[in-house]
Amino acid sequence: NGERKKMNELNLGTGKIGSLIRKFSIPCVISMVVAALYNIVDSFFVGKYSTDALTALTVIYPLQLIIIALAVGTGVGTNTYMARKYALNQPKKADAAAGTGMVLAVVMWAVLAIVSVCIMQPYVKTSASSPAAIDAAVTYGIIVSVGSLGSFLEGNWTKVHQAQGNMRLPMLAQITGALINIIFDPLLIFGVGFFPKMGVAGAAIATVLGQVAATGIKGFRKPPALRKLGHYAKKIYFYGYSSIFMQGLYTVYILALNIILAGFSDAAVTVLGLYYKLQSFFFI
Repeated sequence: NGERKKMNELNLGTGKIGSLIRKFSIPCVISMVVAALYNIVDSFFVGKYSTDALTALTVIYPLQLIIIALAVGTGVGTNTYMARKYALNQPKKADAAAGTGMVLAVVMWAVLAIVSVCIMQPYVKTSASSPAAIDAAVTYGIIVSVGSLGSFLEGNWTKVHQAQGNMRLPMLAQITGALINIIFDPLLIFGVGFFPKMGVAGAAIATVLGQVAATGIKGFRKPPALRKLGHYAKKIYFYGYSSIFMQGLYTVYILALNIILAGFSDAAVTVLGLYYKLQSFFFI
């Protein structure tokens, strides 16, 4: 009844379509713009540190896109299934789906972290040639992969709130995470004040801190019984697999271009990465 009351307060069934679209779309646009902006700012500070470090960010960019594809795609499936259950006045099933999405997020993070550590060195060597760029990319890649739990949880919890019609809280979480990243980037990269000079590792840690800060939205829901997890997971991926697949194709495309350009120079790979980060900002 409480969830039903929230839905009624949002006027989803009676409000004007144009007004509802603006209400729900503007916070999403702001969130995406902020996310794209802090990717650009991240590259700006790292570029000030060294070109090898900037190459490292570009080489790891496809890996970060895979994280986003898995996290957001699973979140989209969770969101869609939850919204259907709320519409049918079945909030307990919606909460069970949210809890399942959280379990899936943790499992995906654990698998991706282990696989990334095992393959990071050979993966990086497909897109970088100089020893300095390879070392920087391996360092950055391992930190953002092992520390990506915040990204996976935020991808789930954001969609949980959006399924309930709450668009502002995810927007504020995204902005908070971006601000934390932007603040800690120069502090940890260059060693300002009592902060140590960490270079590309500092950039990676700042990214992880921003992702962890974004999980403050508290979208925790109790997972269903173990025997029911499979049922809800199947439903989530039925609605979310297309989002994961499309983002995955885009990742493969960029990775293939990185491998081709690596045959010319590391600088060519870096330019491609900068181009795509700018393109994503304008595409929003």
